Amino acid sequence: MVCEIPRVTVTTWSSKGVILVGPTYRKYLEKALNAIKNKEVASVVGQPGMGKTTLLKKIEELTKENNLTMYLDLANKEQIHEEFWTKVISFNLKDKALHELYKIKGRIGYSFLKKLFGVKFEDWLLRVCNKYDNPYLRIYCMNYEKDFDGMINALKDIKMLGNPILLVDEVRDKHMSLIHRLINAGLEIPIVIAMPTEAYSKIGDLAIRRRIEESRIPLDDALTPEDIKEIVEAYCKEISEDLLPIILTLWNSKELTTVSSILQFIRNEMDKIEKICEKRELECIRGELRKYISLKNPEVDSKEFEKRVRDLLVNISKEYGITYVHPRGKRIEVNGKSIVADIFFIAEGHAFLGNVVFSNDGIIHNDEEIRLLSSINEIEHEKKIYKVKARFLISNIDVHLDSIITLNIPTLEVVKILNGDVFLLEERIKLLFDQFLSISTKKEENKAIV
Repeated sequence: MVCEIPRVTVTTWSSKGVILVGPTYRKYLEKALNAIKNKEVASVVGQPGMGKTTLLKKIEELTKENNLTMYLDLANKEQIHEEFWTKVISFNLKDKALHELYKIKGRIGYSFLKKLFGVKFEDWLLRVCNKYDNPYLRIYCMNYEKDFDGMINALKDIKMLGNPILLVDEVRDKHMSLIHRLINAGLEIPIVIAMPTEAYSKIGDLAIRRRIEESRIPLDDALTPEDIKEIVEAYCKEISEDLLPIILTLWNSKELTTVSSILQFIRNEMDKIEKICEKRELECIRGELRKYISLKNPEVDSKEFEKRVRDLLVNISKEYGITYVHPRGKRIEVNGKSIVADIFFIAEGHAFLGNVVFSNDGIIHNDEEIRLLSSINEIEHEKKIYKVKARFLISNIDVHLDSIITLNIPTLEVVKILNGDVFLLEERIKLLFDQFLSISTKKEENKAIV
């Protein structure tokens, strides 16, 4: 496949070859590893899908070779110790303890005569499980109550065999009292917990909140364009340049809000595209992706967009005090030339003039007409003169022109609006009205200063 994205949930991944990319995640990984090195507590907080589990899995991958790193997944679990006792048996602790016990076999009653009479050392250990107060013997026999206190006692003994690290995932508010007990148990072992933002917000105990806040790694709103670029490249190297503009547009419009939503979108879209490009030829795939960020006919699409804007202005007229919307482009004479304002409406006694210009090559081809629009200060309508309050340009090109308010709408959003997304159009036009309001505020401030 062109893009290699797992179809299983992240919590089922092994800790082998975990993909964790982006400067933000590298920074937070380093912070967590430093906490582990210093035997401290760290907390990873973020919305589902922001990479909490991936971060913990990467820590597990990097630390498990030289440490006793235990990844505890508390999803659908009421108690921490339930998960602990299912994981601890996989660490060959019995073999490690046996090696240490053999060094002190005489002190636990295993003499040469017992060996001579055929008593195996392992059998002897099982006989004396409760007879000697020895941490290695307790580990070998797993001679602990399988409850929370038993878990604490086991961890104190396990420290004799190596460096235990606890990575506790999917922590909820119901787990917090036990997490607090775990942190305060005096184990002096590193603990990294991961919890959703919602669970963090519900913590009422100030002592617990303070302890978590001290070491918090906040993943919400952490992603930068560079992080997203590296994520796309990591999973779809060959077509990353074609995918990235699409992903960034959807991210900036908040249609994609998490790492998992980015990967889900890519996987879904690639499934559809690969059905069209049966042999998965790169040029075919790139061509399909370009359809997301290019218009079929910019001039025709501009005219259709104008119509949709005018229809919307009629629908929101009461909310914004609009008393008139011209049903088509209004022809205006300016500086001896005739131009057309694609959108003309009157609101609160003032005129508003605007053009819609889309392009596939990044160039505005009728910039002279737009510049002439910027010089119009008054306009006649039905034998009445109106002051022009604002002149604006709606475009998929990021342009800056004097006296012109620009509403830049990415091509991908333009395509969605042309396909009938009325709600997205309303959101964008309301941004334009916010700019109109900003102009009014500045004028009032300037009057006050004078």
